[in-house]
Amino acid sequence: MTLEIQNVTKIFPGPRRGFFDRGEGFTALENVSLSVQKGASFGLVGESGSGKTTLTRCILGLETLSAGSILFDGADIHKLTPLQMRRLRSRLQIVFQDPYASLDPRMTIHDIVAEPLVIHGDLVRLDARQRSERVLELLLQVGLTSAHLFRYPHEFSGGQRQRIGIARALAVRPEFLILDEPTSALDVSVQADVLNLLHRLQKELGLTYLFISHDLGVIRYICDDVAVIYRGRLIEQGPVANIFDNPQSDYTRMLLDAMPDPDPDRSPFRKAAAR
Repeated sequence: MTLEIQNVTKIFPGPRRGFFDRGEGFTALENVSLSVQKGASFGLVGESGSGKTTLTRCILGLETLSAGSILFDGADIHKLTPLQMRRLRSRLQIVFQDPYASLDPRMTIHDIVAEPLVIHGDLVRLDARQRSERVLELLLQVGLTSAHLFRYPHEFSGGQRQRIGIARALAVRPEFLILDEPTSALDVSVQADVLNLLHRLQKELGLTYLFISHDLGVIRYICDDVAVIYRGRLIEQGPVANIFDNPQSDYTRMLLDAMPDPDPDRSPFRKAAAR
């Protein structure tokens, strides 16, 4: 199973200037190609507005393509019927960026995690008792307990909510997870816990990750390969070690220079205070 993105271009239409006329369109993605192999963790990194979210929406079939194709396990996502697309989504799930906005505040954690099992009931085939058992299994898997089953999202911290989001994404046993900046809304110490959880789950469940982030430190920790995107175009891609140790583009070097140094004695703020 692989994800193949081949020469994808996405152009959004410009604003209307009359009944039959539109302004110039906006090119969000231009000739983007990359491949994510089974069992790998592939990072896509770029600043806000670079096209990361648009590419994610194209992969999920939420946006049409202006050109190119996206293949998942050899099937062209944008040529699937609605039924085929629903079945594909049981294999390809997403963890959202904001753990505060991605959980329905009116639903219990049990119902939130069980919802994919209901939606894909024709594929999963679990009765109510088996669904509850599966929900508890998932909560334990992400570091929560049975005491959390019938609480509501507002009773949890950001890190706990993101664990619930991960549990929901894993409910129907997907093969591929899109991780859309899953740690950017979390405190640094909580980020480390969530990253370690994702690392463990990938090993235990044989998952494939497309990890989207603007944080190069996170990408370096969890990813095998990385692509750098800027204004809708891929600037460079390759193994993480190669990109970090020998960047070829000025943009990548700028991103690397902006990374905070883990050694506090080398911090520019420390030097300024000493003067």
